[in-house]
Amino acid sequence: MLHGDKLPVATPEQQMLRSDILRSSWMFAVGALDAYFCDAYTDIVAATIIAKSRQPNVTLPDFFYDIKFPVRAILEPYTQNENWRWRMAARKMMERENVLQLKTIQTLFNKFFRKDHKFFYDLIGGWMGQPDAKKRLFGMTHTAYNALPGANQKACMNDAWDQMQERYRDIFQRRHDCIHNCDRPKVSPQSLTRTGTVGKVIQDVEFLVTRSDDHITSEFREFLTGLGCTPATIAQAGY
Repeated sequence: MLHGDKLPVATPEQQMLRSDILRSSWMFAVGALDAYFCDAYTDIVAATIIAKSRQPNVTLPDFFYDIKFPVRAILEPYTQNENWRWRMAARKMMERENVLQLKTIQTLFNKFFRKDHKFFYDLIGGWMGQPDAKKRLFGMTHTAYNALPGANQKACMNDAWDQMQERYRDIFQRRHDCIHNCDRPKVSPQSLTRTGTVGKVIQDVEFLVTRSDDHITSEFREFLTGLGCTPATIAQAGY
């Protein structure tokens, strides 16, 4: 993005090059978000199986038995670490998937989360009050939100959730437009000339990934604890 910002724009060719650099920044950012959520899901699925193998008396929830693994990945020999089998199986399971919809992320992760701690609606109140929460994400600044009485904050949740869905829907859709039809969803090319536009996309991607990562880490510990895993099992589940 910063490289594109410094490029000359004196000729149509130079303008096109600069726009393409900005488009690539947008696509890389969304691709990184996709990779993060796929990897995070891979990690918690594999870690759950590893926890079960370390503590066989644990009873897994019914939904877990519906997760489908590639048989080849499970049957492959792994000499370095037996638990690596489950990481590879989970990785193979996700390698052809993408999670570029908030609904898809919710479907994957919410089964592991406690009631009232689900992606994303349950978390919006806490996220809106953060200093890096932007008006374009939730419909109001964090300063304005924090100044509201508690009852008024709750009243904002539905509108904030609608705004958040719309923002990420637009970010993901523009990436699809770039990848699948060269940013020409209706034949005519879409303009992309402002570095700040892409910078805001990157900020919003980073916000979602950072906040989600904190939440997944916290809730997955609660999930394993709820299964009856010991602290020692939880500490070693990822290895």
